[in-house]
Amino acid sequence: MQSFNCKLRIDLRRPMNGDGFGIGWYDDEPQTPGCIFTSTLPAWSNLNLQRLAEKIKSALVFAHVRATTGETATSESNCHPWQFGNLMWMHNGNIGGFELIKRKLQNALSEEIYLSIQGTTDSEHAFALFLNMLQEDAPRGSLRKRTEFSFQELRRAMLATIAQLNRWLDEAGVEETSLMNFAVTDGQSVVCTRYITSYDMEGASLYYSSGSEFRSDADSGQYRMIKANKREDVVVVASEPLTYERSDWMVIPTNTLLVITPKLNVHLYPIHDKYWNPHRQRAVPR
Repeated sequence: MQSFNCKLRIDLRRPMNGDGFGIGWYDDEPQTPGCIFTSTLPAWSNLNLQRLAEKIKSALVFAHVRATTGETATSESNCHPWQFGNLMWMHNGNIGGFELIKRKLQNALSEEIYLSIQGTTDSEHAFALFLNMLQEDAPRGSLRKRTEFSFQELRRAMLATIAQLNRWLDEAGVEETSLMNFAVTDGQSVVCTRYITSYDMEGASLYYSSGSEFRSDADSGQYRMIKANKREDVVVVASEPLTYERSDWMVIPTNTLLVITPKLNVHLYPIHDKYWNPHRQRAVPR
């Protein structure tokens, strides 16, 4: 549905996300790298996706549908999510004027992280910058060999990544707006952002829902969030609500960072920078 029937996208000139997709997941083996499946086919017509979805079970899944930006190629190397060691990353949006800061970004990377870049997107380069920030914040050997990170480490690296991108964009005199809805996980914690380089515009939509179970109705096949008790046994973060129950979904405010801890606690942190506006109109479900 997010591929061919997304309703809240900002760029209405391209209503479909049909330029490929990717799914990342972690198995039950603790502290082992996850697995990623990508394809340049639209998600709605990929038979292997249906086959995999019927069989694979995981406690943590990353999924992304793609619409190309910046005239980048439709290729598997440009499909989200990307992986580095035990970390996975994906991005909804674009970095405005990226071509003006690309060389500076690449020059700032360590050799190992620079050589890991396979595609041409601003999104994967943002991941590389995030890895570089994570390495500088916690230099305990190669990131590839580390199997887990604290959510505090991931949060600090995410904020540092956004701040560095903004500094470079300002230095380059870029006036185009950037949408930085980033998501990263180590298989235990998840950090997401809803962020835009604007004082008054709303960022690309982002929601979350939590409850005791997320399951489909046997008759209709439609999913819904079950809240059978006060425990939070499942958390879903999505660009748009995935069910028709408005009360199931909370809007993540613009320029906010969301953390899901290994114990499934959800924390929201405002991103205080020059674009922070406490009086910004909050988006409401449609």
